[in-house]
Amino acid sequence: MTSKHKYHFYPILSVLFILTLTTASGQVGSRSFNFNQISETEYRNALHNNFNAIPLRTIDSSRLEKALQLIDKTYSQHEIDLAKSELYESPRCLTSFYGYYPELNILVFLIQDTHFENAIFLKESEGFPNKWIDRFNGSYGVMSKSGLWIGLERQDCDNYLQIEICEITNRGTWTILRFDFKTIDINEDEKAPILWVNESTIYLATIEYNNMEKMGQKKFYEIKFEY
Repeated sequence: MTSKHKYHFYPILSVLFILTLTTASGQVGSRSFNFNQISETEYRNALHNNFNAIPLRTIDSSRLEKALQLIDKTYSQHEIDLAKSELYESPRCLTSFYGYYPELNILVFLIQDTHFENAIFLKESEGFPNKWIDRFNGSYGVMSKSGLWIGLERQDCDNYLQIEICEITNRGTWTILRFDFKTIDINEDEKAPILWVNESTIYLATIEYNNMEKMGQKKFYEIKFEY
């Protein structure tokens, strides 16, 4: 369950794809997107020249503790109850440091939920709001070099996943786009099942379950959007 305290500075585009077609497109206001099936060759080629930001996995311990203390003040009742159910003394035990992106000045933490991880973003700047640090989809999360994050939320069935794309700035973090998929799952066998191709294009490696004959069929998709 994700937090109810989401910032909505931008309208959220919510689209439900029943993937029986190889392409889909749409528009809400000035925002548009295209969802296309691509070849495995295209996906493999993009792996060698991707647009992913590379995080540092360790930072100074005092800096880490300062960030964790900020997060301590924002745990929801759901997170507190989940920690107790797992016999943890504090929801901090559900929280892990994902990485620091020095060129973007973004710290990323993941908080374990029942079936997935939520992501928390911090920027070390005076204007960044820290009274409430919001939660965003974090499973299989990938940051782009331009500061956009894509993450998944997986429910209790593997072949149901929700994709969220959000932006982290000095003024806060908000959702740009949401995509709900009912018939595919991310391909966990891929070393990099999600990758940024450029600042507005994402490739996904998936397993599709749209009918019994094609159960477990590997497919590759492109999400291209304007925002």
